[in-house]
Amino acid sequence: MNQVNQAVKRGDLVGYADLFASYSKKRQQEILKRARYLKAAMEFKKLRKQLKISQQELARKMRVKREFITRIESGEQNITFKTLNRIAEATGKEFEFHFK
Repeated sequence: MNQVNQAVKRGDLVGYADLFASYSKKRQQEILKRARYLKAAMEFKKLRKQLKISQQELARKMRVKREFITRIESGEQNITFKTLNRIAEATGKEFEFHFK
């Protein structure tokens, strides 16, 4: 049993860096890839909440099923620039794309 598993079994807190390092390189890449989707998902949900509209209302404005909105907000749905522009149109916002 590795150190992370032992710490978890004892109920100790495990730092992110230690936990991340305990994964295989392949799993680390998968986590980082998923994190990119989750960042976008969090921004999308934050916008919807700021506008005080439900998933159902946004789905109606975009002419999609509510489940599509749910998948976007959970980071499970890969979205295109076309979808991002539809979100902007439905929310009355302007979509901008830039690199930091």
